[in-house]
Amino acid sequence: MTHKIMKGENLHDLFIIKLNSLHYIEKALVKALPKMAKAASDPDLREAFTSHMHETETHVARIEAALESIGERPQKLEVAAIDGLITDAEWCIKNTKTDEALDAVLIACAQGVEHYETALYGTAREWARLLGHTDAQDLLEETLTEEEAANTKLSDLAMGGINEKAHTEIAAISM
Repeated sequence: MTHKIMKGENLHDLFIIKLNSLHYIEKALVKALPKMAKAASDPDLREAFTSHMHETETHVARIEAALESIGERPQKLEVAAIDGLITDAEWCIKNTKTDEALDAVLIACAQGVEHYETALYGTAREWARLLGHTDAQDLLEETLTEEEAANTKLSDLAMGGINEKAHTEIAAISM
């Protein structure tokens, strides 16, 4: 029953487009997260990125299962927004001079992605509910919960010392 969606003519079409967007996003993040983990100097931050990368691989599988549950398969769909967020993170990695500042900005970049994903998953979950796609709804809810937890973990790391270390490093440089 898979069909190529060219335009969203109804909520069901838009739901399929949203799922394919999420599929592209998660696959892009599976490639980007190891680079962020490698760039991080804080071991807890590095572990958070590595752990979330493994979780993201599961997110890809869930999106595929959600599509399958409604008789669809993933379709190639590029998402410029995630490409831009990843490009921003890559620029920060190349242009941030101290490890402490890099860790802080990596968290900021990652939280931008988490907020974006949370918005998209929340929308997709609600559309699944309205359309009566309970299997897809459950899969999307599970991933939404994990994305929210990832954002909380990043906030905890930032406020648990990483931002302070970046600030202390800046203060030391300017003396």
